[in-house]
Amino acid sequence: MNRSFLISRRLEPSFAGFLALAVLALTPLLPLSATTTHEKSSADAGASGPFAWENAIIQIEVTSKAYNYIQPWERSEHKVYKSGVVIAGHLILTTADGLADQTLIRLKKQGSGRFSFGRVAWIDYQANLAALTTDDALNAGQPDFWTGLQPAKLADPVPIAGPVRILRWSEDQLENRQGDIERLTVENSALSFVSVPALKIDSTIPSAGYGEAVTVNDKLIGLACAQGGDAVTAIPTSFIAPIVKAEETRAYTGLGYFDFTWDPAENPLCLDYLKLPGPARGAIVKETGLKPGVVSLVKPRDVILQIDGFDIDAEGNYRDPQYKKLSLENLSSRGKWAGMDCKLKIWRDGKEMDLVYKLPKAEYTDELVPSQLFDQDPEYVLAGGFIFVPLSEPYLRSWGPAWRQHSPFRLSYYDMDKVKPDRPQRVVLSQVLPYPANIGYESMRNMVVDEVNGMKIKRIADIVTALKSPVDGFDVFKFESGESVQQAVLDASEMDQANQQIMAHYHIPADHVLNPAGAPVVQK
Repeated sequence: MNRSFLISRRLEPSFAGFLALAVLALTPLLPLSATTTHEKSSADAGASGPFAWENAIIQIEVTSKAYNYIQPWERSEHKVYKSGVVIAGHLILTTADGLADQTLIRLKKQGSGRFSFGRVAWIDYQANLAALTTDDALNAGQPDFWTGLQPAKLADPVPIAGPVRILRWSEDQLENRQGDIERLTVENSALSFVSVPALKIDSTIPSAGYGEAVTVNDKLIGLACAQGGDAVTAIPTSFIAPIVKAEETRAYTGLGYFDFTWDPAENPLCLDYLKLPGPARGAIVKETGLKPGVVSLVKPRDVILQIDGFDIDAEGNYRDPQYKKLSLENLSSRGKWAGMDCKLKIWRDGKEMDLVYKLPKAEYTDELVPSQLFDQDPEYVLAGGFIFVPLSEPYLRSWGPAWRQHSPFRLSYYDMDKVKPDRPQRVVLSQVLPYPANIGYESMRNMVVDEVNGMKIKRIADIVTALKSPVDGFDVFKFESGESVQQAVLDASEMDQANQQIMAHYHIPADHVLNPAGAPVVQK
């Protein structure tokens, strides 16, 4: 792994014909990317024939819980508006982004103004994909949601050049924007460290990246998942279609990945040192064992020459039969899932070797500082006013979009570290809520815990266990070397009373919240 709504208005029938003539007369003066009317957009999208995109694009409203990771007992409500596309099986395909911790999903079709209740049929946060369906129990007595809708066809392969249309509902009108494919590349998934294919599109559509349909004629070629300026990133249907098919048969096991980092083999001196003859080729393995608890078959200084029969060049790329040159990382998800085998040809110790490499499953707990914590309440422990939380990116993102620059350096530094058997998680004293029992400690915050009552803290649940065994009547907290305070001591006999009074004063519902495993868990 090389980690390095514009509003369109419906025309009144009384003057639609006149305005159509005017539009034809002015067409050379109009930019190609301008938003068109509902009638015009349908024709451009190939909907004038048997297939009409207005019968396939769905508006999605998601209400979810929002958490404050600094005050992890606090809850608020958050709304997200997304787009989705009807596919076979009474499913609506969309991105997973914005669906976490959802409490209510509402669906609107054909710009009708009527909402139906939805639910998640399946979701994969690592792939940033989800399928929704209707909640029949909540929709009892209402007209059938699926009447009049048409499932879209998923293109596979997808084009890697040419014009596209980006479609979504806006103010109950089907907005239709032109875009142009720039390239297909490989990059980290929007919600994960796993490398996946990404379709790059140039378009002036504003505020995209929420599951908008990217289409060519009557085919869906992608779902928009991000935007920066006029650059829209979409998940290509060549990646989506196999996952949808595997989900239909319950064969999908989640994304796998290569649990090693690598460097290009461009420097001939490196290859000479490794005694690899011939022209420069392959990718040189740097670090292995990125999947906790799994011993990698590849070793540092191995040269990856082939994966599944594809030659790897000196830049770490392979020649894809449909998409030309792509990073070798794409081969971990090219129709393959976690647990499947990849055939590797490597150069090791002066000779070629063949390996059968089993793709490990991508999980957020593979990271020491998990990038996401989905579908679970934030964990914390209250102890005499001390608030302990697991270190995670959601916690660090409390410092804003530029958290890497603004969050405490010592905490963000751990984002580069790896999970170890003796430390699968880092635990932080996030703050101290003032109380007579902790006078003098009020300024302590954002400090990594090493021990509590002589017990090494491997995960947040260990603090609850350690507090059951005070040392000579005191709870002793020790922090990592280099922290401004190395030790803090609280009277264990006052702990329960202090917790009850602090909970009442700060409206904290419980003195601790832990998930069943005591470590971050992502529900599928």
